[in-house]
Amino acid sequence: MLTRTQNRFARTKGVVLLTGIVMVVLGIAVLVNPIGAVEALVRIIGFVLLAYGVLTLVNAFMKGDPVKNSPTMLVLGGIAAVLGLIMAIFPNGLVSFIWTIIGIIILLTGVLDIMEAGEFRSTGNPLAAPATASGVITAVLGAIVIICPMFSAALGMLVAAVALLVDGITEIIFGLGM
Repeated sequence: MLTRTQNRFARTKGVVLLTGIVMVVLGIAVLVNPIGAVEALVRIIGFVLLAYGVLTLVNAFMKGDPVKNSPTMLVLGGIAAVLGLIMAIFPNGLVSFIWTIIGIIILLTGVLDIMEAGEFRSTGNPLAAPATASGVITAVLGAIVIICPMFSAALGMLVAAVALLVDGITEIIFGLGM
């Protein structure tokens, strides 16, 4: 028998089916327009951050002297508002910037892996060839992300879309089986 707390978290057939349908619809929408989905997601997060930042700043000023009473709130509110505004106005630029940083990190990791594989070669380690190949592949993929950041973001969204579709279909199957 379920306790009162356990019963509160039980999923109903309707909720499971609705969740599955929403996930499938979102998955299809992302598959149709992955770049648009990235842009929309960044804009939504930007507007939420902007609202949070403005409300935090208003709250800091409502408490009296914001510098003495809540300097952390003032700083967090300002950062959130500025970042939210940038995300809401320039979503593609922000996505490109973030993916370029990710690409640089991947490229550097690949270069370091190649250097490490050189040490393997000098010691006669049999893993030198696979380590070199892995480093080269990593470096090339990092360069591709740097050169085509929006394509990389779209590819990531396509993977997310497939995951949404699979999970949504699974939810629908579970809901029908309830």
